[in-house]
Amino acid sequence: MSAPYNIAQAADLVDLSIQKIHLKSSSPDVIYPKYFNVRKTSDYHEKDSSLTGLGEADFVDENAVIASDTPIQGFDKQYTQNMVGVIIPFTHRMWKFGIKKRDLTNVVSELNLSIARKKEKLCAERIDNGNDAGTSYTHTGQSASRTITTTGGDSLNAFDDDHTREDGGTNMNNYVYDGTTYNLPLDYAGLKAAHRTSSLMVDGRGNPRPANLTDLLVKTGSAIHFKAMEIQKAIKDNKIPESNDNDGSGVKSFNIIHTPYLTNAAFWSLFDRSRALTDREGFQFIESQATQVDPVNVVYKTKEIQTSATAMFDLGHNDVARCWVHSKGNSANPSD
Repeated sequence: MSAPYNIAQAADLVDLSIQKIHLKSSSPDVIYPKYFNVRKTSDYHEKDSSLTGLGEADFVDENAVIASDTPIQGFDKQYTQNMVGVIIPFTHRMWKFGIKKRDLTNVVSELNLSIARKKEKLCAERIDNGNDAGTSYTHTGQSASRTITTTGGDSLNAFDDDHTREDGGTNMNNYVYDGTTYNLPLDYAGLKAAHRTSSLMVDGRGNPRPANLTDLLVKTGSAIHFKAMEIQKAIKDNKIPESNDNDGSGVKSFNIIHTPYLTNAAFWSLFDRSRALTDREGFQFIESQATQVDPVNVVYKTKEIQTSATAMFDLGHNDVARCWVHSKGNSANPSD
């Protein structure tokens, strides 16, 4: 643990010639529940699985035996609770003559904000690193790094053109694909390709199960964020985006979700909120302890003041192949 925050590190706090001290930091908007399904648990380990439905019924000839069919067990995904936390230590003199005297005790609110930033960053990284290349990534924190596995129940990343089907049938694709080109940039053609991709989604037995794409996720302030707003306005006016044609739009409008924690400004994703924000499928944020600020602790030997906050959760996915489509925006083929 780092040494306690002392007067030498912030001498301005006890300098009476300085009248005002302002606390300046980022206060992130809570974005992740808009594209992650957030739910509670009381267990350290939690695992989910599924069953498929049936296939199609068959014709039955006179006096013939009716064909039987049974569901197929789906893929498993285990979630294990992890703790994140932060502590702020102060020397007794810094707390008494600096923090309290300057009425900066709201510095403790930084504990909540610190964990909020971690949650937003971890969730956004699942989109940035959810492509078909690799099965993990290195998360870099404030003082340590950790390797995080990104695969789902089918042992593939969230976005892939080879998602395994439960019955062993044709693999499924959830990259934006117009039949010729993958990973189209965000424009009218790209949107139509996204809806084409979602229209080809099937269940675990190969029965058609098209997704109804409702929400678009992009990086805040990126070129495609502004492009998305332009396209959205044109579609709402029943016009073809970036066109002078008098025909109406062939795709429906969408809700725009944007987060500054995405690092790749070219990536864009669409999902069906009726599926993606449920326990059954989509990205999951499973929490056993919400952010909790602990009581102030005094180290009697040194009178050091300590205050901390922790949270416990895990995140990931079992199945997003049937509710999300994604594009890298570079018109490149998926990696094998």
